[in-house]
Amino acid sequence: MKAVSLLLVLALCIASGPCTAQVFKACPYEVSIQCPTYDGDFPTFFAHPDDCSKGCECSKGTAFEVQCQPGLLWDDTVDVCNWANQVNCGSRPLPP
Repeated sequence: MKAVSLLLVLALCIASGPCTAQVFKACPYEVSIQCPTYDGDFPTFFAHPDDCSKGCECSKGTAFEVQCQPGLLWDDTVDVCNWANQVNCGSRPLPP
């Protein structure tokens, strides 16, 4: 059964494109120092200070970037990407 599952995963991987590990980019240190050392039941999020189209998600004391899809911005009031007309970026720069 495990062999069948592995073959299915490999077939899906080949059909959908290259199978590479996702590289996670760390957020600035000033964000990571706010992250809890241990992960709780729910993730901890912060707004990315350098780009309004990104958020930061904490994992084991380090914050990693969450990139919004084109046309969306990080809404730090609800901790998700949201339509640009619904987001107040404050001092966070808009993407180019």
